[in-house]
Amino acid sequence: MHKLPIAALLVFGASMVSPAQTLPTWQQGSMPLNSGWRTQAGDQSGWATPDFDDSSWQLTSLDESHAPTPGEYDQRWYRLRIDLPAQHPPLALLVTGADGSYEVYLNGRLVPGATLRSAWGLSLFPRARALPIEGSGPALLALRTRVPNSSVFFADHNALQMSFGTLAAIGDAARSEQGERLSHVVIAFGIHMLLVFAAFPLMLLSRFQRDHREYLWIGLNLLFLVFLFVGGLAQWGFVSASTLILVCQPALYLATLAQIEFTFSFAGRPVTRPWRAYEAVILLAGLLLPPLVWNGNLGFFPYTPVEALCILPASFVLPVLLLVWYRRGNREAGWLILPSLLPLLSSGLVDLGIIGVWVGSPRLSALINQIRIGSLYVAFEDLAHLLYLMAIGIVIFLRFNRVNHQQARSAAELEAAQRVQSLLLRSTRAEGGRFHIDAVYQPAAEVGGDFFHIAEIDGVTRIVVGDVSGKGLGAAMLVSALIGALDSNRKIDPSTVLQQLNDLLLTRQQGGFATCQCASIDQEGCAAVANAGHLSPYRNGQEIDVPSGLPLGITAQADYGKVLAQLAAGDTLTFVSDGVIEARSATGELFGFDRTAAISRQSAEAIAQAAKAFGQEDDITVLTLTFASAEVLHA
Repeated sequence: MHKLPIAALLVFGASMVSPAQTLPTWQQGSMPLNSGWRTQAGDQSGWATPDFDDSSWQLTSLDESHAPTPGEYDQRWYRLRIDLPAQHPPLALLVTGADGSYEVYLNGRLVPGATLRSAWGLSLFPRARALPIEGSGPALLALRTRVPNSSVFFADHNALQMSFGTLAAIGDAARSEQGERLSHVVIAFGIHMLLVFAAFPLMLLSRFQRDHREYLWIGLNLLFLVFLFVGGLAQWGFVSASTLILVCQPALYLATLAQIEFTFSFAGRPVTRPWRAYEAVILLAGLLLPPLVWNGNLGFFPYTPVEALCILPASFVLPVLLLVWYRRGNREAGWLILPSLLPLLSSGLVDLGIIGVWVGSPRLSALINQIRIGSLYVAFEDLAHLLYLMAIGIVIFLRFNRVNHQQARSAAELEAAQRVQSLLLRSTRAEGGRFHIDAVYQPAAEVGGDFFHIAEIDGVTRIVVGDVSGKGLGAAMLVSALIGALDSNRKIDPSTVLQQLNDLLLTRQQGGFATCQCASIDQEGCAAVANAGHLSPYRNGQEIDVPSGLPLGITAQADYGKVLAQLAAGDTLTFVSDGVIEARSATGELFGFDRTAAISRQSAEAIAQAAKAFGQEDDITVLTLTFASAEVLHA
């Protein structure tokens, strides 16, 4: 993470400031103009004119310290008289200072190319700017400076330097200074572009594997680390200081929060209440502290240890948690132990380096120094981000590969279960004796949990309709077990059938339960119905009052009583699953019992389609039985 580069700025400034010296006669190339100035605190436009008497002003050099003027800004003018040769090539001034903190006047006229800005647009790091000038003979140079009185801009005080020479020489010096600044950010820019290219595909990946939120969180984590690079750009004068404080600093807290969420999600564990409280602290700190620093309510140096206290717990506790989970059998958690140390620990070390500058410790302040690689430079923090990206890339590849294999295996299992279930529960039309039976099954997913079974046993038609708990492969296995049991069961009494199915589920080691309804109808239209927690059937549009026993698989003491009903010629029995009742419209309205009763005399296909069109959310099963008269039967 890139912080306010106070130490770096001071070191840079010290290396470029020349000692006070007498202004030599310009002959060729360029020469410094840092000494011989007169200065006065305040801000009056008349101080730029050549005829103003500045003899009472203090003699100074551009690098000399002065007590800041009271108020929001430290405002000061500098004046220097120079002699421009009569015959000269194009000339220019090379001014090194924070962009937006100064203006240059020549003989009372503003030299284009530099202007004062508000604190929002002020750069943090001094940069060189070439300002072409014209004229000959005696001339008055005036510098108007304005720097906010805030610890954010501490390094911009006394950071001005000036050189004078040919436009070619000054242009070469400006380009050289720009190249030097670029050499400090090129490697970091490349590293953080890699983070960008990794972050967005990872966040997109989370849309394809919605059960794996870790892809979203690690993508956000990498993206927030990219925003930290803004600190490096601000440190070397490429973006404003406000961007550093109000973008880079909050991004550190958000990166910490995203890493916490990623760690728990990757390990498949819920975020506990203490961690939620810690996340709330991090979020509040990220929202409140940077504005306080920017407004001057909190000094930058006091802020730094507060920031470190906020993020360092995650740096050290998260790896410990991963180690604990790894020792408890989560092998993948071990992959993250070392990578999780890198980003937050590197930010913590930078904080320690800034604290070292604050307390005057050379060893601690060395932590913010960049490492030289040939003609380029890179910060330890940037290298930590690169190593973190590489480690996370390996970890995510291994995780994605494993999840893909699991999904492929599950898809194959579901496909096989779907084929079996489609054979067992295909849409059925049955004609048997005096009965016309119509059944429709529409699963909400690849494999559903509804089932029905129709059997002709000694002239009696037995109908079973039910709904097992759960979804997917587990539900399909349970349905297959129930259908298999019904295929071999020759009992007619509905209460006995439900009791035997209940015993079957209670003996299954996998557990699970099911609602179920069984009806037996003989050739004379005498129907017996027993219920195990399922929806009651409808007779000619009216619900039959069948006692609702406990679902199958709950307890061995369940009692399944039955009711008797006599069907007349043309009567219809309709059995539905809760997928019909619980169909929900886009506005959240349920299909409900009244609508179901109103259409219960329609065909099974019509009832199922009506519920599906309303808004299917669960498996839909509809079975209708119509009892025909003897005359119709023999017609």
